[in-house]
Amino acid sequence: MISFIKVLGSFERLLATIFMGAMTVLVIFDVASREIFNIGLPWAQKTAVYLMIWSGFLGAVMISEKAGHLRPEIADKLWGEKRAWLFVRFQNLITIIFCGVFLYASIGYVKESIEFGDSSVVLGVKLWILQIIIPYTFLSMGLRNIYFLFNPARQLEIKKELV
Repeated sequence: MISFIKVLGSFERLLATIFMGAMTVLVIFDVASREIFNIGLPWAQKTAVYLMIWSGFLGAVMISEKAGHLRPEIADKLWGEKRAWLFVRFQNLITIIFCGVFLYASIGYVKESIEFGDSSVVLGVKLWILQIIIPYTFLSMGLRNIYFLFNPARQLEIKKELV
């Protein structure tokens, strides 16, 4: 499972890098073409927004890979070192439930877009293709938290590496 998570993380980092780079190039090219040639690219801004959204969701996934999501750190001091694994497991269980609920809701959201045939007028792309990142994010984060649920020592180790 750990090698699967590492490969998945590498793929997600690569995608986020490509999306951020493409977004930056698109915005610079669009602004430059408008300023120099008085001709903007009508699809560039909308595409850059979608790339930013995808990058943001992938960023959330990458944070979960490093066990860096928001959580009340006061509990670390209250539980102490010896019982930290218990708190980590509880925290992961709550996160898994959260991801499961939002995975279910986001799949319904994407299904609805498919049923209605929603599409981006500017890009000419079905919206469900652009929205698929939402359920993917909750699935990926949920998988990581399932791993951490059964390997709390690894999560604590990662947390110490970040400090």
